[in-house]
Amino acid sequence: MHSLRVRFLVSISLVAVLALLALLLIARLLIYPNLISQENVYANQELDRVQSTLQGHLDSLGGVTRDWANWDASYDFMLGRRPDYTVENFSQEMFEDTRHLMMVYLDLQGNPVWIAGHNPQTNQYSTCSTPAGDCGWTAATVSVIQAHVRGQHEGLDRWLLSTPSPMMAATSSILPTDPQAGPTVGWLTIVRDMDADWLASVRAQTGIDIAVEPRLHPAPNLQLPALMRVDRDRLMISRQLTAVPDNTLLELRAMLPRRDFAANWQTFHFAMFWTAALLVVVLTVVLLLLERIVLSPTRRLALFTREQCQQTGPVELPVSLIARRDEIGSLARQFQQLLRQQQAQTESLKRLSRHDHLTGPYNRRYLDEQLHHLITRAQRDHVSLGVITLDIDHFKAYNDHYGHPAGDYCLQQVARTMKHCLGNEGIIARSGGEEFTVLLTNCAPKRIRMHAERLRAAIDNLALGHEYSPTADHVTISSGIAVFDPCHPCSAEELVQRADRMLYRAKLAGRNRMGDDEQVRATGPEA
Repeated sequence: MHSLRVRFLVSISLVAVLALLALLLIARLLIYPNLISQENVYANQELDRVQSTLQGHLDSLGGVTRDWANWDASYDFMLGRRPDYTVENFSQEMFEDTRHLMMVYLDLQGNPVWIAGHNPQTNQYSTCSTPAGDCGWTAATVSVIQAHVRGQHEGLDRWLLSTPSPMMAATSSILPTDPQAGPTVGWLTIVRDMDADWLASVRAQTGIDIAVEPRLHPAPNLQLPALMRVDRDRLMISRQLTAVPDNTLLELRAMLPRRDFAANWQTFHFAMFWTAALLVVVLTVVLLLLERIVLSPTRRLALFTREQCQQTGPVELPVSLIARRDEIGSLARQFQQLLRQQQAQTESLKRLSRHDHLTGPYNRRYLDEQLHHLITRAQRDHVSLGVITLDIDHFKAYNDHYGHPAGDYCLQQVARTMKHCLGNEGIIARSGGEEFTVLLTNCAPKRIRMHAERLRAAIDNLALGHEYSPTADHVTISSGIAVFDPCHPCSAEELVQRADRMLYRAKLAGRNRMGDDEQVRATGPEA
């Protein structure tokens, strides 16, 4: 039977299936690739941090090498005027303390003059004039150093070795403390092994599990993927670093957890599951309402019509049918009520689309719209516009130790205090997790600074406890100030970037303070 009920059931079931398929397609074509892209960015940023740490170690080694090479005692030793130089300056304790593998002194032709080092295999200290005998373990490294210095110009060079094992080295020409006092007399190279102790120190600095492997004869056409997802919980990213000898490489690898990806993907699955469940519930409710409000009165009307068709004489509408017609009229009134509810919900959604649901101030979307509008108006009216970017100091530590409910309460208290402090003088928006932005229109630079300081002091006086903050025992904020000068207009993005830079400057200066833009210090018209 092709009843209205069956048609509605088939149509709604088809819509439900299409909606679920659309969710799956969105997950496969949009959500998953986006999560993968974010994970790629995260992995490269982490590896950049490791490489920056490695470069820092190289720079530190270069500074030590330059200090030794530009020491008058080292210069005199190379000229044969300090026979006791090696006894006075080299010892096993010195190499253990500095974690240097070896120090190699070469003459201008690249021939060894003196070698001292700590053999990691035997844990013995040795010092010799040639890479033989007790210093035989240094022979392979010394030969690489000799080849390198023959092509090096005068000065300091920091470089990586791939053989006999991954190492870092710094080579400097040996000069007197006063470079004008004499010419270069040779070379000094200090080598540090990139061994397990070094890897552990980098791991302690960065929190990242890394490995360094030599690639002595890399195949030009064989390129391993730079990023591999090992399993659901880990990924490995690698990068090739130039090393000596030529045609060799060091491969820097980092093993990273996939916490963000797993959490986001699980959250999406959770949301998709409940969306599907909610869709089923909604469709079930719709069918029940349809049955009660439309289908049941319609069937009763059809039944009454059939009954009346079988009777003779005049046909009169019974009172019950009139009542059902009133129910249909009531349905129209309920529909009108639903429209009103929808309008109210639309207004509520508009308000929610402009305000942050947690803290109450405007959200980032509204802030961006207003900032573009206010810049246009400020330039047209030739007035200044101030932007104050505020950030709660060490808010991550607050969240980690007090919990997210306490973090939400902290954000609400800060927002409420800012609103009370500013009143109606500015636009307050939550522009990030713990970041707020204030827009002050037609306000002189001095007054903008005054408002920023008032906000900082108000939060400081709030005395919301934060015992895990290195800055203070309570919650504090740092702020950055930027001013739009109509005589020197800029875009909204540039203005926000200037405020962010000033915020960063305030953080570098110790936090719980404001960072001043250069234009804020400039004398401006009072308003």
